Amino acid sequence: MSIRHWTLRAKVIFHVLILGTVSAGILTGLYMTTQRSVIYALIEREAELLGSLTKSSVFFLKKCGRIEDTQAEIHELAATTRGIRSIRVLTPEGKIFASTRVEEKATELPAEDRTTIRTMVADKTARRTVFSKSQHTIRSFMLVENGPECYSCHAAERRINGLLEVEFDTREASDLLWKSQWKGIVLAVLSLGLLTFIILRLFERLINRPISLLKDKMKKVQDGDLAVRLDPLKNDEIGSLTASFNLMVEKLKEANRKIETLYNQRIERAEHLAVFGELAAGLAHEVKNPLSGMKGALEIINQNATVADPQKEIFQEMLVQIDKIINVIQDFLSYARPKPPHFSLVAPNLFVENAIRLAKTQLHGKDIRFHFHPLKRDVRICLDADRLQEVILNLLLNSIAAIDKEGNILIFFKVVPNRALFIFLADEGCGIKESQLPQIFNPFFSTKKGGTGLGLSICKKTIDAHKGTISVHSREGKGTTFTIRLPLDLPCE
Repeated sequence: MSIRHWTLRAKVIFHVLILGTVSAGILTGLYMTTQRSVIYALIEREAELLGSLTKSSVFFLKKCGRIEDTQAEIHELAATTRGIRSIRVLTPEGKIFASTRVEEKATELPAEDRTTIRTMVADKTARRTVFSKSQHTIRSFMLVENGPECYSCHAAERRINGLLEVEFDTREASDLLWKSQWKGIVLAVLSLGLLTFIILRLFERLINRPISLLKDKMKKVQDGDLAVRLDPLKNDEIGSLTASFNLMVEKLKEANRKIETLYNQRIERAEHLAVFGELAAGLAHEVKNPLSGMKGALEIINQNATVADPQKEIFQEMLVQIDKIINVIQDFLSYARPKPPHFSLVAPNLFVENAIRLAKTQLHGKDIRFHFHPLKRDVRICLDADRLQEVILNLLLNSIAAIDKEGNILIFFKVVPNRALFIFLADEGCGIKESQLPQIFNPFFSTKKGGTGLGLSICKKTIDAHKGTISVHSREGKGTTFTIRLPLDLPCE
């Protein structure tokens, strides 16, 4: 499982262990390296001291004329010093003059060691230490330079009389070092464990426990219990968070109280409106039938009246007004009792072309040009063609009304494959005031003189029934653009 899905406690434990392990590893490494360096430096120093002591002893024996006792002297020095493997007195050419290993006397050193000696003699290197991990040894080479005190035995022009080699066994020091380092590792692990325990206890007490309590209380709030409160026990970030939680719950409680009040008011108003709507719809239906009868009678009277009859103009005006009343009633009934849509596979070009054809009959002498860009490919989607035709016609009539004398109306499509069909309708009319834009889809709101305010509301209901959206963008004096979005995944009957 990914670390981002871990609990906060698990993340803290993980990071503390990683940080502690890395820190302990670094400190342990530094401790072990330092100890090893110190012990090897002490061994090297001891080898130098022993070499100096051997040099002094050999010089004393030579001075006393007892050079033959050199072998015994270095044996004595090796026996009294712990960790010595061998002591050798070497000539500048790499031959063994004396050694604690009797069998080596008068033999030559290996070629590698002779190369080391020649380099020391050539460079006048007073001391050189050679470490061998495989043989567990430290070998210290020391030049014995010629001086006035040596002229009795060596020629004055001789620069180097020989070399001293002391070989130490490092196994005992390594064992001591490992024991010391093992104690350091155990101490580091114990320190890491103690540090981890202390950090986790502090985390549990200062962070995890308050957060768990806060989480439990938030679960109760989520379940609807707004009487939950927490006591801020400390004046730190957790205490500030607790106080903020209490304030949030109090505000939620107040907001919930306001919402309930508003909800009850809206429900009561909705019930009144529903009753009023039913009564109004019934009344509109009852009024529509007599008006239709009156219209029919007036049409007969108007037909029988002669052109010279002065009442013929009155009859025609009465017919116009009755048509307006019937249209208002029809719009109201369409809004109050909308018919369910009937979906079928339709080519969008068809209902738009039909709407444009009907709109051209309502120009009333205006010079308005329609620019329609149909879909070039045969796209068919599930929708109610008659209802969508009414929507497009309504929008076109609004655009015609918004254009004073002449102008252009543009209609075009945009298809997003497998997602939606967009219909754009733009005009060059007078536009809509910015303050009125949020209200234009509200019922009974109209910007046209004598308008019912139901046209755009019915359009929005139709688009909603198609699971789509309708939006408007307008600039006063520049024109208006309506955008209709229809999904392409509606099921067909």
